[in-house]
Amino acid sequence: MKTASPTAWRRWLCGAMICGALAAGALATTVMPPGFSEMVNGSDYIVRAKVKSVSSELRNRNGREKIYTKVELQVLEVVAGQPPSPLILTMLGGKSGDQELIVEGAPKFIPGNEDILFVSGNGKAVTPLYAMMHGQYPVLHDTAKGRTYVCRSNLVPLLSAAEVALPMADGEPAERLRRLVNPAQALTPEEFILAIKGVRNANPTRAKSLH
Repeated sequence: MKTASPTAWRRWLCGAMICGALAAGALATTVMPPGFSEMVNGSDYIVRAKVKSVSSELRNRNGREKIYTKVELQVLEVVAGQPPSPLILTMLGGKSGDQELIVEGAPKFIPGNEDILFVSGNGKAVTPLYAMMHGQYPVLHDTAKGRTYVCRSNLVPLLSAAEVALPMADGEPAERLRRLVNPAQALTPEEFILAIKGVRNANPTRAKSLH
């Protein structure tokens, strides 16, 4: 099957999301995608990590019960900043008993999965990642081809760091993109992390937090 060029699939993505918005009346999630430099320098810390466990519980906040989810991570590499140890992310939403609270656009975590995460406001924000789903980059392993590569949170392979700033496709548009974009052209975790460190090191204030 012929693989779409990066420029071609960017045009297709913008067109598909406009059509989806017209058909549905609005996009499912309204979160402005950040620029790559903005996200790198705006994150408290950035890690490559594997999900150890996910658990939800009811908490009483200001006299009201709300469901929160805790995600315990095994840090494989500290890319920038100084994450706490152990690293446990806390976010609004989840399922507790017969109650469920869904936060539209919140990142999803599954035990055993590996991600590069841009963490911001952990324990204070609704979700602990910069720009919600835009701050999560799953690391996938293609065992058949012996290659590891990075995706956006919708599992569309990430071809360049600049694509961080693209709108996030969902549903059928995302499925079509996953078929169109060749994983062999996607960034490896090492390439993505190198790009992150390059931006962080270029910021004198933020660069200090790498050490």
